[in-house]
Amino acid sequence: MDWWVWVIIAVVVVLIAIAIWLGMQSSRKRTAERHRQEAAELREKAEATRLEASRRDAEASRARADAEEARVAAEEREREAREHQEHAQRTRSELDDQLAKADELDPDGGRDARTTADDGQGWDDRGADDRGADDRGADDRGLRPDRTRATDDTVDVTETYEVPRDDLRTDPRRGDAGGTRQG
Repeated sequence: MDWWVWVIIAVVVVLIAIAIWLGMQSSRKRTAERHRQEAAELREKAEATRLEASRRDAEASRARADAEEARVAAEEREREAREHQEHAQRTRSELDDQLAKADELDPDGGRDARTTADDGQGWDDRGADDRGADDRGADDRGLRPDRTRATDDTVDVTETYEVPRDDLRTDPRRGDAGGTRQG
């Protein structure tokens, strides 16, 4: 073989080597570009996930704050309820004191002359059946039962209470204005 054949074979081998090398470089560039795109997509997904995690953290913080606010409000309502209950108890106690004083001042004996409790079953505290009784009328002794005694915290303790005096009657035959005790 002639020398020029060997030169042509060498040039072809070198060209093939250069083509392979260029092909590998191009493949590496394409692979690197594809990896860059995949990395960018992964970074975008990671950023979206981070934003979602931040949003959920903020929601959790808001939910905790709302729960704390509701707890504080519930404690405040409970405190107010206790205050109202204590006020109602003080008011009832003051009312009972006023009624006791009225009973002491009443020359007719006080509590036995009026109904102080109704058990809701048709019997008052004197043992009389009050199921059919008319609040406007008098009972069998001519007394008007006081069934309007308040038991809630809306009672104004500065009010004055009149003790029923219906058991005193004037005797028109005798003409006395002071009256005599009936019953």
